Amino acid sequence: MCVCGKSMSSLNIELVFIILQFLGEENYKDAVHALERESGFFFNMLYFEEIVLKGEWDNVEKYLLGFMKLDSNKYSMKIFFEIRKQKYLEALDRNERANANDILMKDLRVFSSFNEDIFKELTQLLALDNFR
Repeated sequence: MCVCGKSMSSLNIELVFIILQFLGEENYKDAVHALERESGFFFNMLYFEEIVLKGEWDNVEKYLLGFMKLDSNKYSMKIFFEIRKQKYLEALDRNERANANDILMKDLRVFSSFNEDIFKELTQLLALDNFR
């Protein structure tokens, strides 16, 4: 049986579920989410929604990377682009120009070859005093 590109026997799948259940019952939340991510077996939508709503963009991306690669398909690329764009816009909103520039150059630049116009528009936002 193949789960998210990882080969797992039915016994291993059962063990992962038992371990996830135990960790959850013992309130080891970080361990639960690490096992979900590292096994690529169980995507916890409630946890994912929680970290998205909190704006924990690095954790959002790290969690997703346990289930898909940035370049898995056009949809995964779009998802990662939107996460990084949101992170960039929030840095601009907080007037953290240096941080926003780092995000633009390190995180968003990889998408420039797919849509140069959007990357140029995002770059132009740095020059504005208030991008709203």
